Amino acid sequence: MSAEDDTPRRGAAVRRRAAAVARGVWVGLLVLGLGMTVTGAVLPAGDDAARSYVAPAPAQPVRLKIPSQGVTAPVLAIGMSPGRVLQPPADEQEVGWWDASARAGAARGQTVFTGHTVHTGGGALNRIPTLEKRDRVLVVTRKGTVRYRVTGVQVISRAELAERAEALFGQDHGRGRLVLASCTDWDGTVFENNVVVLARRV
Repeated sequence: MSAEDDTPRRGAAVRRRAAAVARGVWVGLLVLGLGMTVTGAVLPAGDDAARSYVAPAPAQPVRLKIPSQGVTAPVLAIGMSPGRVLQPPADEQEVGWWDASARAGAARGQTVFTGHTVHTGGGALNRIPTLEKRDRVLVVTRKGTVRYRVTGVQVISRAELAERAEALFGQDHGRGRLVLASCTDWDGTVFENNVVVLARRV
């Protein structure tokens, strides 16, 4: 067979190779595209991560975390004394959750925590007066982690705290907000005021 007679075969072979390369390119793009989609679904970033968060069912808290302050504190259930006072756990590294308040993640009521402030340092809630709006507070339960964002920090006298107790700690309102309460303003003998941090569920 002459060189001229072999030309059609060479042309067909070239076309087949080109088609195979094209199929390979499309397959590669398809795999890359799927990989990007899967990566985006598994590891969302920024606002996508916030939108993908689903709060767990309401449950009793077992740990309190304040990331901006490096706080991770065990949580103990506490009751109210006959004098209608919430007494925090004796260990200043622990935080008390009022067991008559809402469970973490509940849509109604208020989830109330209290803990000691130690004037020499070391208390789990020592630095909560310095929390700022939008700082995160995380409450870990056996069903997952409930996320909150700080909406306000109030420093009030003991008398005012008593007057506003129903509004700050009552369970007929609050829409599932988080309340952290402790002491502040050491005068050398006693703490003169209380600090109350309010946070909303994410």
